Amino acid sequence: MQEAVQEKPRSFSDTLNMLLNFQLSEKFKFAVKTSLAMMLAYLIPFSQGWAQAQTAVITIMLIAVVGPVGDSVSKGLYRVIGTIIGAIVGMTLIALFPQDRELYLVALSLCVTFTLYLTRAYKGDNTIFMLTAVTMMMVFQNGKVDDVFLYGVDKTFMTIFGIALYTFIGVFLWPVRTKDETLSVLSSLLEAQSSLYKHRDDKEETRQSDLESIQTKEKHLERSVVAARSEEEALSLEQKNTLLLNAKEINELLILLTYHDKADRGHPDTHYIANYTQVDHEIGILFHALKEAFQTGKSIEIPEKWEAAIQKQNIRELSHIDRAALTATILEMGKLHESLRQMAIKFNAVNSPYPTSFTLTKRANPSKFNWFDPEDLKGTLITFIVFWITTLFWIWINPPAGFLVVTLATALSVITTFSPVKPSLLIIVFTFSFLFATAMYILVLPHVIYSWELALFVFTYAFTGFYFIKPMISIFFLLGMAVLGLSNPMVYNFNLFLLILFVFYLFLFVLLLFYYIPFSTKPEVLFMMLKKRFFTLSADLLQKSNRLVKQKGTRRERMAAGYSEKQLFNTVKKMQLWASKIDTEYFETIEKKTLLSFTKNCETFSYLLLMMHRKDKKMADNPLIQAFFKAQKHKMLSDLLKEYSQEKNTNEVEAHWQDEETILAQIETQLQHFLSAVKADQYTQSDMITFYENIALRRNVWIAFFKCQEQMRALNFDGLKESRF
Repeated sequence: MQEAVQEKPRSFSDTLNMLLNFQLSEKFKFAVKTSLAMMLAYLIPFSQGWAQAQTAVITIMLIAVVGPVGDSVSKGLYRVIGTIIGAIVGMTLIALFPQDRELYLVALSLCVTFTLYLTRAYKGDNTIFMLTAVTMMMVFQNGKVDDVFLYGVDKTFMTIFGIALYTFIGVFLWPVRTKDETLSVLSSLLEAQSSLYKHRDDKEETRQSDLESIQTKEKHLERSVVAARSEEEALSLEQKNTLLLNAKEINELLILLTYHDKADRGHPDTHYIANYTQVDHEIGILFHALKEAFQTGKSIEIPEKWEAAIQKQNIRELSHIDRAALTATILEMGKLHESLRQMAIKFNAVNSPYPTSFTLTKRANPSKFNWFDPEDLKGTLITFIVFWITTLFWIWINPPAGFLVVTLATALSVITTFSPVKPSLLIIVFTFSFLFATAMYILVLPHVIYSWELALFVFTYAFTGFYFIKPMISIFFLLGMAVLGLSNPMVYNFNLFLLILFVFYLFLFVLLLFYYIPFSTKPEVLFMMLKKRFFTLSADLLQKSNRLVKQKGTRRERMAAGYSEKQLFNTVKKMQLWASKIDTEYFETIEKKTLLSFTKNCETFSYLLLMMHRKDKKMADNPLIQAFFKAQKHKMLSDLLKEYSQEKNTNEVEAHWQDEETILAQIETQLQHFLSAVKADQYTQSDMITFYENIALRRNVWIAFFKCQEQMRALNFDGLKESRF
């Protein structure tokens, strides 16, 4: 037998390199930094004799709920500004109603509710608005009049102190630099776009992952641009927005190309477009060159603009539907070629050693607020009710925690309303915290004498919460620290400790109560409500598109369509969220995989519908399109969507609406009848091309909806209305 090879002993340099290359996890770093901030938030005020140390600790807890410590000085400054605004508003209300507490509480409830609505609607760092609302409530001294402004100043100071500690540690200890992700996300998106282009004529199953990928990465890119702070990064916000719009246009064109199957026309596209091979080859080269530009920084060689060489005689052989699809293919290939050329020009400018400069797209930057979202509005109503329920509890019972109960219940309702975070889970987490805090209160705290012992205790408690529990719910574990009543000097009263625990349980049960009333948040209930809204919004948007080309429509309809345009895609995303949360074991007629597939098809349908609506706005002046839709007397897709918005199942809808061949044949007949009456010299060639492009868009929307209906036939949605018990 061969002798075992003895392992060489590791040298000192190897050991040192191993230790130096060792990397702590981001979760561990986050827990250490946040725990250190909470520890200092107690020790520094205690050493200086400052009151309200707990205010600084609660501030750090609320900020940490958002997630990892990736803070900058500017973000900390914005939070300080929000805190000062909250303090000014809160103390102004106290000054306006010094003796009239009822009017003060009414005014405070309205200001806090509005600010927390902004917290829900804002897409960026919403802790700015959260701290504004919390500070408004914190400056209120339990209804007392004496030294009320000094109390407010102390509270504001300690809140700012907590923000400063959190920001200082986040910036200097394991700093998480906020990188400009626009170009890296765009690179990843381009790779997915290139893959979809290669597989655009393959089977649906083959290209489905690419379709989902480009839609997901488009949203990621949009979030990156919305969250950008242009003054800190190489590209300006306007330049990033231009790149985003360019990438969105490429996405739209690729998705449309997947709906123009060459097999439908019986011949390859080269039969109808003489130089189709050229544009196909150049598009592939541009995709490859754009990906290479990220890795090497090499300048991209840009081809000349492509013009289609159309074989008119061959096109006349096609039916009107196929002619529309081919016309759309020609236009989309040309637009895709041009979009990639423009993207290449921009990348050459970005990679150039000279200051980045390229033509900006004249379009407004995306809003950082999602206004009038129904769940945000309903959640805001619940917040208002929670404020008053806990306020009445404070007035009648006067608990030891005072107005802090109202502050915490109102602020934390933002986390629990219309969110997968269930208050019942939070109560379980708080119970663990209660057991832990009770053991600490009896066995540990009475023996703490030195400041380093207190520091170790606070750090260990906070680290346990932030490391072992998700940030979103860790605050409910750390509330146990607030119950301990840490102060300098420390006073022990076990009866008072248990009473404060009882009060915290009460406000958690208030959150649990309003998780189910007045609006149910059961996943199946929310999903059914969102499904109905999805069809209603789609019908409104499609009806507006139809009326737009007829030059009709009331102001109310235009407003409804604008609202539908903003909310449709958000509604689909919520459908996907709550569909994933449904426990299908309770519902025998529902299969989770099919349900999620249905929501994915709804996402694709809404994407195409929104695309068509934007195109309709541009094509509304085309006289041929106007004449065609004015001549329509048949039911349209908007009528079918209205029927589904009334929660009808597929078996309650006429069968021909679910037959793709019948509907497409019906559209072909309508086109033949209409175009046979059109005189050749009545409309320009440009009008005719735009008309066929519009028809192709509507055909694609129909095909996308047929896929939704196919999934609906396999789902019995009535089963979701049944009780689980």
